Amino acid sequence: MGTGIKESIYHSPLSEQEVYSYRSGVPLIPSSEYSIFFDDLYGETASNAYPGTTAIIDTGATIAGTEVDDISENGAIRITDATASEGAALFWPRGIQLGNGDKFIMEVRVQTSDVTDNALQFGLSDLTSVTNPEDLYTTASANLITFGILDGDATVTMLCDKDNAGAAANLGSIDLSAATWHILAIEVYGTAASANMGVKGYVDGKLAITWDTETEIPDDLVLAPFIAMVNGNGGGGNTSDWDYVRWAIKRN
Repeated sequence: MGTGIKESIYHSPLSEQEVYSYRSGVPLIPSSEYSIFFDDLYGETASNAYPGTTAIIDTGATIAGTEVDDISENGAIRITDATASEGAALFWPRGIQLGNGDKFIMEVRVQTSDVTDNALQFGLSDLTSVTNPEDLYTTASANLITFGILDGDATVTMLCDKDNAGAAANLGSIDLSAATWHILAIEVYGTAASANMGVKGYVDGKLAITWDTETEIPDDLVLAPFIAMVNGNGGGGNTSDWDYVRWAIKRN
């Protein structure tokens, strides 16, 4: 009789030669080597709240489950706002510490109704301010690493800020398409002590940007994972659907 699985099941190392290379060597389940989080967003979404998270919701915004919708067979949540320049965010009150060389990845599957009059961001924030959803990815937070799109441009953008020096907006090379599922991911690598720390952003497994200005990447405090959508200033009514959120970090 077998003894069962003693360690994690890993992504295929073949992914080093294919798309989704950032997944290579990362376990699918928690292990002694990696801390893993995966939420397929099946949870009951009621009163604009999702289990295990804190919501930041502008007037007119809603966060609702779409389990009975036709956008996803496996559960998802939808962020909607009827007002221009308004939206909502969810953050998980968990601490991610970067900078000691332990690989970190965060990945979401998401679609949005508009890619030119909408901001769609996910990543890590120090939660300096939680008054508005955009506080998590603007200079309202002193430390952040985020990835997605900003109002007015379908091309993905990475934002990095350390110690409130001013978020550097780094334009990627891939455009998102409206009403289309995309898998977006960030990968943090290297060590702050060696000044070789960097972040990569991926769209559907393809590398869209590499940012290796170590002085702009927060490495000396814990950060909270989040997702957010804010309408552009051209009008309201946009939606974003989030199918899952996952992250993994190598234990030190």
